[in-house]
Amino acid sequence: MTYLVGDIGGTNTRLALATSSGVDASTVMRASNDDYVSFDAVLATYLSKTNPGALAGVCIAIAGPVHAGKGTLTNRSWALDTAQICAQTNASHAELINDLSALGYALARISTDPVFGTRQDTTNGQALVAGMGTGFNVSPTRRTSDNGIIAMEAELGHAELPYTVGKLLRDELGASAERFQTFEDCFCGRGLERLHETSSGAKLGGKEIVDSFARGDADATRTVRLFARALGRLTQAMIHQYMPRDGIAFAGSASRGILTSAALPDFISELTGDTHGIVKPETFPISLITDDAAALEGCLQYLSQRA
Repeated sequence: MTYLVGDIGGTNTRLALATSSGVDASTVMRASNDDYVSFDAVLATYLSKTNPGALAGVCIAIAGPVHAGKGTLTNRSWALDTAQICAQTNASHAELINDLSALGYALARISTDPVFGTRQDTTNGQALVAGMGTGFNVSPTRRTSDNGIIAMEAELGHAELPYTVGKLLRDELGASAERFQTFEDCFCGRGLERLHETSSGAKLGGKEIVDSFARGDADATRTVRLFARALGRLTQAMIHQYMPRDGIAFAGSASRGILTSAALPDFISELTGDTHGIVKPETFPISLITDDAAALEGCLQYLSQRA
């Protein structure tokens, strides 16, 4: 059986064909969303290039909330409908899931790169995926008795920051910290850029900031170290909120840029700071999802569990 799987982020869309054994890497198409007026247009281009024939099912992950077979991207005015997808692909059925939920389902199929912490022998089967790319969101997950995954949908990016994170920003930035009200205001690529502009007055892209930090630039160093410290406090808060004893897996370019940099000790210092004696953060493994096709594998996992 052949499936069509897709991942629509705020910036790019990936589509691929898959079988029960996995995603076929040779069929992956990456499209810049700015080049298309709608997802239907992206899908039409892909179908014309691949001519996949009969499809056993379609699953598309989107960066936005999903309900009753319909979804809208949070950062782009694209609306999707499973009925339209079925009509366009001639598939017997189609599914829409949140993109972070897709990464949650992917934990059943992919490996992650360790960053910090050691998993304990006895866990509760709970994990958390946190995405920091164009935006921010999470998906709490739980393993089932048959080694499947339940991945829950959330829109945490638009919730207010925890008090401890806000206090750190206020201590460091003063009144300018008012620019950072929600998770997504700070913890994503654009949040890093906003933090740098607030701190230094300079407008730079996220990659430029991280590269400047690696070269020892003073302004970039302040920004990246502050971002890493804030992320440590946020991660500590998420440990208390979700108790993910199987670990927290970060995804997205902003995550990789910070957690693989020389600012990692700043992250760890805040993560393992005052925890009120409730948990030991070092027993919650932190890792990175580095597989660009992870959400596609998650869509395939979702389809396989629904079969």
